[in-house]
Amino acid sequence: MNYRLSISILFLIGSIASVAAQSWTSLGSAKVNGAVDHDEIMVTSSRGDFSAIKLFVANEGIEFKNVLIYFGNGTHTEVGIKEFIPAGGETRVIDLPGHDRVLRKVVFYYKSNPKTSKKGKVILYGRY
Repeated sequence: MNYRLSISILFLIGSIASVAAQSWTSLGSAKVNGAVDHDEIMVTSSRGDFSAIKLFVANEGIEFKNVLIYFGNGTHTEVGIKEFIPAGGETRVIDLPGHDRVLRKVVFYYKSNPKTSKKGKVILYGRY
């Protein structure tokens, strides 16, 4: 087999493996109600151990204040996300600390626009 072809095939296989390892899985969603300032997305422990999460916003933009991430071992961590995410946008990737990263739930605090008939939706994604 040609040396260049062999190198190209190895590079392609490595690239595919890298993309597959970084694939995102939908873990749940919550509709944002303008009458409250926070919502939560429950995650079952059967979903596994994750290395990172991100929040995707649909329908209507949402101004995030902060996010609390609760783990299966009873601990939690707080992440300050003080930014407006427009519909169709997503938060930065949030790397999860520690070794026991089984998610129990994610609580997000926000401010939405109560004057609009459209209600935002937040979709939680996790990366293994």
